[in-house]
Amino acid sequence: MAPESKIFRVPVKTVSSAKPAEPQPLEEDLPPAAEVKPATVAESAAVASEASATVEPVRDYVREAPSGAVDWQSVALQLQADAQAYRQRQALRDAQRLAEERERLLLPFFDVMDNLERTLAAAEESALPAERPLYQGLALTYRSMCHLLEREGITPIATVGAPFDPHVHEAVAVVPGTAEQGAESVVVEEVRRGYRQGERVLRPARVVVAHPVA
Repeated sequence: MAPESKIFRVPVKTVSSAKPAEPQPLEEDLPPAAEVKPATVAESAAVASEASATVEPVRDYVREAPSGAVDWQSVALQLQADAQAYRQRQALRDAQRLAEERERLLLPFFDVMDNLERTLAAAEESALPAERPLYQGLALTYRSMCHLLEREGITPIATVGAPFDPHVHEAVAVVPGTAEQGAESVVVEEVRRGYRQGERVLRPARVVVAHPVA
């Protein structure tokens, strides 16, 4: 009796006659060249370099360890700890970058505040009845801007009567002091208002300083 022959069924892939969809150009998802900051490439290179430096010691350990002697649990724990430390450093860098960008946007706003203060001072000195509504409108705008800064935790730097502090004050002139002020330099005039947010100085105050009498 002839042996029974086995039949192998080979799966046949059905070929669709439909025309494949044409790939969409990638340029549509990319931002315009004008919106790409030059620093982006340098920052990406720095991040890649740091990530490589973090993994390199573990890679050397695996490469140099004898065959079968690698403690993979220790390797996994080390990589996890390195990844956590890297995320923390990246979060700090992002916070610093955000603070710097916020400061860059606020500096022109402070110039607008300066112009409003000078305008209000000039309008108050004239005190013409016909200009009173304009003065009140400017004063309301100025108060609204001050409240906006307060909500963001931004406050003016103390000046007149305060001891001179080079960390928050920028001396533009020096005058002789009095015997009553003691042995420390004191701010006697504010030339331009300064602002701070917590311990961070956004713009130092320009002041006139009275030095103590020798």
